[in-house]
Amino acid sequence: MPRYQSSAAKAADNRSSAYTLLAVGGIGFVVVVLIFLNVIPLYQNAGISRYLVCGVMGAMFILFIVFGFVSMRDSRLLSVKAKSENSLLSEITRWCEENLDSSAIDAMILDAEESMEELTDEEKYYRRTERMRAMIDDKFMNLDEAFVDDFVDGYYQELYEDNSNHSR
Repeated sequence: MPRYQSSAAKAADNRSSAYTLLAVGGIGFVVVVLIFLNVIPLYQNAGISRYLVCGVMGAMFILFIVFGFVSMRDSRLLSVKAKSENSLLSEITRWCEENLDSSAIDAMILDAEESMEELTDEEKYYRRTERMRAMIDDKFMNLDEAFVDDFVDGYYQELYEDNSNHSR
């Protein structure tokens, strides 16, 4: 399963791609125009090949510029989405701080005749995270599974591994 990437990270990636595409497309197009106008004498007596190369390369650099603007637009849309995502993340975090306690989760994951000492570290981890996911899914409907998995992994670290009373 692919790891979750936040909308803020996607927006930053798109913005970086947009700047690169716009720079390469702009510089490339200017160079192609200079070659076509014979300011840069690359194809002096080449005949039709100068037109063909300049036409194809010019079209490619124009596509770079268009894709750069598309990436910039997508970056802006993802930035707006990131704000609502951060709001949702803070709401889930607040709810978890109020409702998810490490001792309560540990009590919920045990069968009637089991104790925590009988479970391996891996069993504890998977049972705890599964229980946390179920509780979050019950409270917050229709969340992206990768988003919840990423949040639970981070919150598990905060709840159990940073706490000296519990270990994974």
